[in-house]
Amino acid sequence: MKKNIIGLLLIVYSTMSFSQFNIAFDKQEAINMAAISNYWINGMIEGMDSTHVDSEYKLVFSSKIYKMKNEWQLLEKGKDAIVIHLRGTARESVSWFANFYAAMIPAQGKMLLPDSQEVIYKFAEDSRAAVHVGWAMGVEFMLSDILEKIKEYNDKGVYNIYITGHSQGGALSHLLRAAFEYLPDSLLSKKNRFKVYTIASPKPGNRFLAYDYATYTTLKNPSFSIINSSDWVPMLPFSVQSTKNMPEINPFKSLNSNEFDMSLVKRVVVKHMFNSLVKPIDKSQKRLIKKLGKNMRKKIEDIVGEFDVPNTVKDFAYFPMGLQIVLKPMKGKSDDKLVNLFWQHLPAHYLYLINEQL
Repeated sequence: MKKNIIGLLLIVYSTMSFSQFNIAFDKQEAINMAAISNYWINGMIEGMDSTHVDSEYKLVFSSKIYKMKNEWQLLEKGKDAIVIHLRGTARESVSWFANFYAAMIPAQGKMLLPDSQEVIYKFAEDSRAAVHVGWAMGVEFMLSDILEKIKEYNDKGVYNIYITGHSQGGALSHLLRAAFEYLPDSLLSKKNRFKVYTIASPKPGNRFLAYDYATYTTLKNPSFSIINSSDWVPMLPFSVQSTKNMPEINPFKSLNSNEFDMSLVKRVVVKHMFNSLVKPIDKSQKRLIKKLGKNMRKKIEDIVGEFDVPNTVKDFAYFPMGLQIVLKPMKGKSDDKLVNLFWQHLPAHYLYLINEQL
């Protein structure tokens, strides 16, 4: 009896030791995630910078460079967790074109990537959800290779996974996590547990994508989006919200059916006022979809080859994803005009602000 109790206690203790994967926000984890992103931006010397990144993080794999210049790394965090780190915008033009290819497509569907690579994708259950097409393509280019590496660690009994990235890498991190949620067990084990830390992430899709994401990342398997309140990148893409981007039931739609039982004169006046406000918004949204959809697609196809994606949706109401952790701005500025433009966006400064304010 005594031996059985001791054995049971040992099993419980070993399980507790193995599962040190706290769902709460962890300052030291956030510092390390920002440092990992910072190190890539500033170049590699040997391994990771021991003055900023804890020694338990070991870089073990760097991916190839994909067609839209996306890259990712895999780090081991101790013996029971791994980190998937997605690189932010590269210097090459196609990486910037991917950012500006900002028309939205449905969050689930089929795309044909260059070299005839057909992909069935799903980033949300909600049929109203829509996603940034350039970043959705970026994730799908990398997804199968990332899953292959995760499977290798699952086979070793490792199921705790961190996902992180700075700037474009942050948007890709949110979308990668969303893609993971809807993969079948045959491609990704349901035993895996995820924790996301994004640094200075822009907005990857519309409000319904963000709402869908929140249903599985708010209270468990959390996703933290760390932003600087004076960093302009998390405010992008520009967001133009039309009444057409609202839920099916809304008071503005009722103006046509006269559910408010207004007199004819009042109804005409109210509709005139309403149309004078809404029509310019619809026109702006239409212009953005054209400029950052069809026109930008041609620029990318000239570099990576032809591809096919679902038709863009009539939505440009971008919305942040993840639980926001907001930092106060960085003081000072640079004499270099280009550096100063990104002063509040630099991962090194995020690293500093996290350490000082959280």
